[in-house]
Amino acid sequence: MASFGTFIEPDVTLQGCADPAAALDIRVLSGYQARHELTSQTHQNRIVDSIVSRIGNLSLNYEDQCSPQYYTDLITTLRDMNGQFDRLVEVGVFMGGSSCYFAGCSQFFDFDIDMVDVNIAYLKFAYERVRRTYPEAVGRIRLFHGDLPSYTRHVLSEDQNRRYIVHHDGAHNFDQVVKDMSALYYVREQIFAVIAQDTHLRGAIKHMNFVDLALYAVFGTDLKFAPIGAVYGDETERTRPNRYEGNYFMAGCHEGVVLPMAANRFVYPHPDLCIDDFLPRVPAMAGVA
Repeated sequence: MASFGTFIEPDVTLQGCADPAAALDIRVLSGYQARHELTSQTHQNRIVDSIVSRIGNLSLNYEDQCSPQYYTDLITTLRDMNGQFDRLVEVGVFMGGSSCYFAGCSQFFDFDIDMVDVNIAYLKFAYERVRRTYPEAVGRIRLFHGDLPSYTRHVLSEDQNRRYIVHHDGAHNFDQVVKDMSALYYVREQIFAVIAQDTHLRGAIKHMNFVDLALYAVFGTDLKFAPIGAVYGDETERTRPNRYEGNYFMAGCHEGVVLPMAANRFVYPHPDLCIDDFLPRVPAMAGVA
């Protein structure tokens, strides 16, 4: 697509739309919305309570794919890193679940947000959901159509004056996650931390959902991280293949990890390789990021 590897503008026609998901032809499968469970995460601190309250007031047709615990752990993680980064790069926005929490955090912790996805419809929907939830934050947000290697090549490599946190919840395929993480090698001095979601995800072999193993492939088996998010036991349905794509969560494993770059090192790629080796050969058509 002509816009792949570039910033795009929000879709202003969605502002008066009752169902942006339908307008963008996005299928809402489970309809799960974490806001219905978020009351269990309140009364931890005033920032969590403020953001949870704002997000819980939005009524819209969408679905979330992270647990309430993961979303609130994102808030506390960014609070703990406050002042040590200037911009958060959200890779894989889906329907704006994490995006809304990041927008709320940006108001407390003063950072900008770049939303990155190969699917333009998801970018448009996530932005509109953020606009309705945190209209005062939209001036901090840019939309980038592409994957993480493309963003790294065209944006990060040209900006040496900022410190970044990368939140990765895009492709979960082993090969793509390796490409995504490897691209960061070329801008490693600018990356303060990487947050990766779905490190407990497995499914049908054709999907190759191995985010955790891809992190070990790039950063080595002595990976240093802090776990975040939910941990499920064998007794829950979530640890058995679902009816949509056969995905499930490994029992006893955390949902995500925070990797401080100062404590980790790249064991891949080799310094003789070039970032262009990790760029897509053909611009990706709209698909699930």
